[in-house]
Amino acid sequence: MRFRESIVMVVAWMCALFFALAAEAVPAHANVPALQVAALAPLKPAPSAEQVIHGGMDDRFKPSRTTHTPNAVETQRWYRLSIDRDWHETSSPVLNFTGATYIRITVYAPPDYRPHELWFAQTEEMARFSRHHLALELPHDLRAGQAIYVRIAADNFTRQIRADITDMATYQAQDLTHVRLTTLFSSVQFTMVLAALCLWLVLRDRVLLYFIGYTCCQLMNQLLTSGEMYELPGGALLVPLGTHAPWLFIALSAPLLLSFILEFCELREITPGPARVLGHMRWPYLVITTLLCFPFAERMHLLASAYNLWFIVTSLWALSAVILAASRHGRQARFFLVAWLPQVLLTLVRLSQILLALDLPRWLEYSLPFATAFCSVVVTIGLADISLRARRERDMAHHLADHDALTGLLNRGALVGRLHDAVAQARPQHQPLALIFLDMDHFKSVNDRFGHQSGDACLRAVAAAIADELRPSDSLGRYGGEEFVALLPATAHEQAMAVGERIRRRIEAMQVHARGHTFQTTISMGVASLMGVNDTADDLIARADAALYRAKTQGRNCVVAHTPLTAVAG
Repeated sequence: MRFRESIVMVVAWMCALFFALAAEAVPAHANVPALQVAALAPLKPAPSAEQVIHGGMDDRFKPSRTTHTPNAVETQRWYRLSIDRDWHETSSPVLNFTGATYIRITVYAPPDYRPHELWFAQTEEMARFSRHHLALELPHDLRAGQAIYVRIAADNFTRQIRADITDMATYQAQDLTHVRLTTLFSSVQFTMVLAALCLWLVLRDRVLLYFIGYTCCQLMNQLLTSGEMYELPGGALLVPLGTHAPWLFIALSAPLLLSFILEFCELREITPGPARVLGHMRWPYLVITTLLCFPFAERMHLLASAYNLWFIVTSLWALSAVILAASRHGRQARFFLVAWLPQVLLTLVRLSQILLALDLPRWLEYSLPFATAFCSVVVTIGLADISLRARRERDMAHHLADHDALTGLLNRGALVGRLHDAVAQARPQHQPLALIFLDMDHFKSVNDRFGHQSGDACLRAVAAAIADELRPSDSLGRYGGEEFVALLPATAHEQAMAVGERIRRRIEAMQVHARGHTFQTTISMGVASLMGVNDTADDLIARADAALYRAKTQGRNCVVAHTPLTAVAG
């Protein structure tokens, strides 16, 4: 129940945060002039820039009903842009292009019509805006119908590039919001990677390596897709790879993710059949990743489509396997289901949008990295839960190794080990050290008359009563059968005898209730103290055992000190 409440709280908090961020990211609609687009049909040979910008091709531009300026595969495309009325806004107009990832766009704008090259992966000069869009500031005195010529380079894929115009103040506000959101989402993922790395350095668990691997690949793909990677040190090294770079990282993340799901959700143990199929589904990704390294991959629409379709199939299969494991009470599967389900659904929507060549809606643009960051947070919580459970199991194993299962006291081996340590510490410092050997009187008769379960209850009751009379610094253990040993560091002989007498009286007055029976018992004790620098732990146990034997022969239910010390009768 506590697990469900915690997960619900995390999900609710993350959703509330996303809606707040999404509300901030909604663009303000400024009342700016509308952009008009005219397209020049692809020509071979392509016209020169001088022919176009000097108006020699104006009569061949055909008006377009949309603001889309798609590229062509065969040759470059030319567009003529203009606004429907003069610009009278307070700030300058900004022309921007959406969806032009890795495609070079050259803008020839008034008054001088010098070429301004816009490129997603540009690193030669400091960018004025983020790489969210390819943007260029236009003259403030832009007039209605004044031509702006745009040349879009040829590419191996046809893309839906959309042109837009807005005022500088609005664009900068939107651009700043975009930078804040992408930085936030990337920072969350990077922080989760660092947390997982710290856990791996301690635990050396393979599942943590899978998490680090696929999260780093997703983070790199996100940074490359948003263009932020090219702003970081070393980002220029990825420029020659072009579209290969994000493809490679996203292709590598898929098999790592499937491997992580198999390990983290324990699918091989909970759902062996679906897990076996999911394991085989990883291999086609390695083939696709290898093919993406070759130059011809850029010209293969089929390869990209095949990857997207295969990713949909494997994601749905993995999701079904995780749901099945969660229904069979798989704790880690429940963690992952909460974390991964939003990301899977949004990824499927994103892939459908790509396959159908639709515009990327703003809510999907930000919800997908948000879902990825959310998944990283919840999965990291799940990894921490695994670590906590492993620690508890380790502590429980240590406890069981050192403690008696029936009474919960130290077992014989642990007690003797503590006695050796206590003797080694007490001798050099000339500190007193006492040992009480305790044995229940006539315990066999309890088992014979009332049964072994009643005898076990009697042992537990006596052990609890003895422990209540000792200090936190003392040690108590079950030496064997109905015998107990109490180790009293920094305790003189007289004090140890007083402790023994106090225990004897408490046991004598105690009534044990077990299985409908009520009975009493007594206990005999032998006390021994550390006598010299040559004393050992074995000597101390032997003297206390000898004193206990004398207590038994003197009538039981008494405390006897080792000779030459005198006995104290009960």
